[in-house]
Amino acid sequence: MDDGAIEGAPARAGAEAEAEAEATSATDGLAVADGAGDADAPTAAPQIVIVDGEGPLIESPEALATFYAALAATEAGEPAAVTRILHMGDSSIGLDGLPHAIRSRMQGRFGDAGPGFVLIDRFSKNYTSQVATIDAAGWEICYIAYLCRKDGRYGLGGHVFGGEREAWSKIGPPARGLLGREVSRMELWYGAGPAGGLLRVRVDRDPYEVIDTRAPAPTDRWHTIEVESGEHTLELRGGGRGRVRVYGVVLENEGPGIVWDTVSMSGALTRRLHSYDADHIAAQVARRDPDLLVLSYGGNDLRRFVTRAVEPAAYKEELRVLVRKLRQGKPGLSCLVVGVIDHGRSGPYDVEPRHVAAMVAAQRELAAEEGCAFFDAAGAMGGPGSVHRWRSQRPRLVEPDLKHLSRRGRDRMGQMIYDAVIAGYEAAVEPG
Repeated sequence: MDDGAIEGAPARAGAEAEAEAEATSATDGLAVADGAGDADAPTAAPQIVIVDGEGPLIESPEALATFYAALAATEAGEPAAVTRILHMGDSSIGLDGLPHAIRSRMQGRFGDAGPGFVLIDRFSKNYTSQVATIDAAGWEICYIAYLCRKDGRYGLGGHVFGGEREAWSKIGPPARGLLGREVSRMELWYGAGPAGGLLRVRVDRDPYEVIDTRAPAPTDRWHTIEVESGEHTLELRGGGRGRVRVYGVVLENEGPGIVWDTVSMSGALTRRLHSYDADHIAAQVARRDPDLLVLSYGGNDLRRFVTRAVEPAAYKEELRVLVRKLRQGKPGLSCLVVGVIDHGRSGPYDVEPRHVAAMVAAQRELAAEEGCAFFDAAGAMGGPGSVHRWRSQRPRLVEPDLKHLSRRGRDRMGQMIYDAVIAGYEAAVEPG
């Protein structure tokens, strides 16, 4: 049995093992779980900050000073100036939709430094990458939302892929598009332990390297492969003699450019991420060394507001624990909290504007208190209640479930977030 695994815990989502309030449903290709807000919430709409009458701004952009400095070095073309963004969230960033809407614009301006962190298999229909292809079979997947590891070692992406000889993955260039194709460095993220097996790794059709994942005690390791810059496929296979445990891979080039990692956790309540072992996730973040942490959570917690299972003040503390745990890996890391989008439904519950307003208020307060910037996504849509207007647009901007943005909606939101980030950046680097 895998070191640290909980016997009998679910290996893959989409099954009957629903962890607390998480639920999975399919909507236009999304496998998601979502939620609603609090009955005693204030009814006042959140403030909408406008840039020259054109769109919403980042609130507290000074919190992004170190990120903007890294971005300036990248734009100046300094050698190996790669600016990394770690975007973590629930199904609101599923399908790599919203992150890619931002990524494609950022890389279009500042350069493409590669796909970044990618999981080695698809935990659910909600997970994919727009800048890499993922083919895999034979893995048992432990997902943090299901609390399936007693040691809290879930890897940066909140997923652990365990397997033996039958397990394999191929991570390659995207099926279409120009982004993510140039790779010169591949890094395998994995766990080692007393029961660790052998892992075979190769690039393209080169001979396999054999990695021994056995160690006296559970530990995290990284295996780096340097290649000539270009299109490459990384292949992983279980090599026998025991079970291997993989977290994901990083694919980058030397830059200068942008890497926008997508770490989507469909159905995860914010407090589920508290189950990360503190030292483990700190080491994972430190290794990734992002210049900006973006958090897009809250959709699943909204249902707890509706049912009054949590008060806004308690939810704010749950989010605080998460922010601090992630930033522990890089003190001073720039942080952007993206507020929850407007919702009309969550699971079986109807969501009212006051629920969304309460969630946004808690997220905004937390961001200010923790020194993070804030982007009001619900405000950008027009405020609580706007989900119905976005749904009635033609083509529609919100899916029929009233929980998720459509493809066009994700692109529009991505454009607004990009515009807000760039407005803050240009103000920060403007002479005088």
